[in-house]
Amino acid sequence: MTTAGRIPLFENVRGVLITLVVMGHALEPLLGREPLAKALYSGLYLFHIPAFAFLSGHLSRADSGPRALSAIAWGQLAPLAVFQVLYVAFDAWVLGRGWGFHWLVQPYWLLWFLLSLGCWRLVLPLLLRLPRPLLWAAALALVAGLLPWVGYLFGLSRTFVFLPCFVAGHLTRREWLLAPRHTRGWRVALAASLAVGLGVCVGAVAVGALPAPAPQWLYGSSGYAVLGATALTGMAARAALLCGALALTWALFTLSPREESALTRLGGRSLAPFLLHGFVVRAAEHLGAYALLQGPVGVALALGAGALLTVLLGHPHVVQATRPLWEPRWLFQRTRDAVPGLGR
Repeated sequence: MTTAGRIPLFENVRGVLITLVVMGHALEPLLGREPLAKALYSGLYLFHIPAFAFLSGHLSRADSGPRALSAIAWGQLAPLAVFQVLYVAFDAWVLGRGWGFHWLVQPYWLLWFLLSLGCWRLVLPLLLRLPRPLLWAAALALVAGLLPWVGYLFGLSRTFVFLPCFVAGHLTRREWLLAPRHTRGWRVALAASLAVGLGVCVGAVAVGALPAPAPQWLYGSSGYAVLGATALTGMAARAALLCGALALTWALFTLSPREESALTRLGGRSLAPFLLHGFVVRAAEHLGAYALLQGPVGVALALGAGALLTVLLGHPHVVQATRPLWEPRWLFQRTRDAVPGLGR
């Protein structure tokens, strides 16, 4: 463990995931014209959101006491409120996109995760009182797609869809995740095979040999009717996607380094890159920077820029300078708590 009591493996996984989140968003403006960008984007979204939910669940306590409720309010809801205002204002006044009342009931773009995380932490103690809580969470995820009003409203659809990943993370035994790789050679081989399989599928999508899945399936943000699927087909597809996502999440934990490094430190400072990178990506798109990115080289440059942006926004100086935004102590006086899955 680190000197602060943190486990390097989890910080490393968090560092990888926050980098993938930023890289994925950096690819979004290219999706309509670059097949390689769409293929890579689909590969990322198959697992990186479920993996973040899994990690958050593993690091969350099943506590419904006053201190836990306070941590949820100030750890998730306070930065959500601050950045909802900042992003909507940025959209309206800088990007000229205008303002709509839907932003009162819909988290802005990447901010849905904070609201969903707060909801998951609230319902976790209730689910754990039930027999087989993971099955109940999976049932909620599948049934949610049948409800016509479930969608972007308060991020409800994604809250339901990725709930099984959060619960699975909480139920997973820590010693199983921390088992040394050299003691379980078959695990590494299987995890590597899954990673290679994902790479092959991404390559096949890039060259047109396989169709790219509709992003809405990977976002978990829409009901089955919106996706053009019947109830049975929709539930089967969602169940398959969740199983695949959990398998790839396991592979990520298995293959991630267990030693402390620069990646560990980045993982410990992942909240600032998560909350801030959207401003840079949106501004770059607005200023026409993406028009300069063409072909595979342009896709590679977008990925590299996303990785570099993650490192820059995770620099201690940037974190310290922006801390009042995502840790608004000027609104309250509380001890600082890390956001499960996102760090500080």
